[in-house]
Amino acid sequence: MYCDWASLQEEIQCDRGHQSVLHKFPASVGREVACHVVKHIAQNLSIAAGTDEPSSLQDEKDVNWTMEVLCFGLSLPLTEHETINNCVKVYVEWLTALLNPKPCVPRPIIEDANPFAQVILHHLLNLFTPRPDSVSDLVSKQAVLCHRVLRAIEHVAKESVILTRETWEVLLKFLLAANDSLLSPPTEKDDISDHLCDRVLSVLFMIWLMACHKSFPSPSLWKTFRNMCLYWRHHEALVTMWHRVNHALTAMY
Repeated sequence: MYCDWASLQEEIQCDRGHQSVLHKFPASVGREVACHVVKHIAQNLSIAAGTDEPSSLQDEKDVNWTMEVLCFGLSLPLTEHETINNCVKVYVEWLTALLNPKPCVPRPIIEDANPFAQVILHHLLNLFTPRPDSVSDLVSKQAVLCHRVLRAIEHVAKESVILTRETWEVLLKFLLAANDSLLSPPTEKDDISDHLCDRVLSVLFMIWLMACHKSFPSPSLWKTFRNMCLYWRHHEALVTMWHRVNHALTAMY
């Protein structure tokens, strides 16, 4: 149907939005910065959670700098689980700016939630990147964090009334990229795709259908969706999901 339109697959796969300025420094430097800064932010978040105390990040430049650190933190090895977990905790809280923002969300994000949410989605892609040679216990913990992010994104897609068309497009691209990162490589027993395959596919299909109602995807996105699915078809879950959705959409006719 959209064969004459350009696919966005290369753009999605080559996107650098999940790279932090800290990636330009030695890994040990980035790790030290991320572990200390993220721990402090998460502690302040926990303290503020039970109060109406606003975030100390009041300027856009402060938020932007902090997000560079959070972005890097999400890309750390799974042995740094505490830091990765704290990064997820912060970003899940900040995504409430698209719903009913909590006081702990920085003021610049509350005032202009969509652009910041788009950046957050790019950064969260780091969480869905497989870490080769990680022990199974840490991979399981990574999967738990991915589930948490997917739940938060589902909630935003269902309930937010302020999502712009641009944010919907970034959201769909994020889900395509996350699925591609997890499902394109050959399957290995007990790897991260083994934990998340069904879930990440179901969220992609469900939110795609929501977008059809709220902000219809562009022809290029439709073509990209189809093309990228071809690279995941070695997963039985994709075939099952594709059949299930098509059956549900055509059963009424």
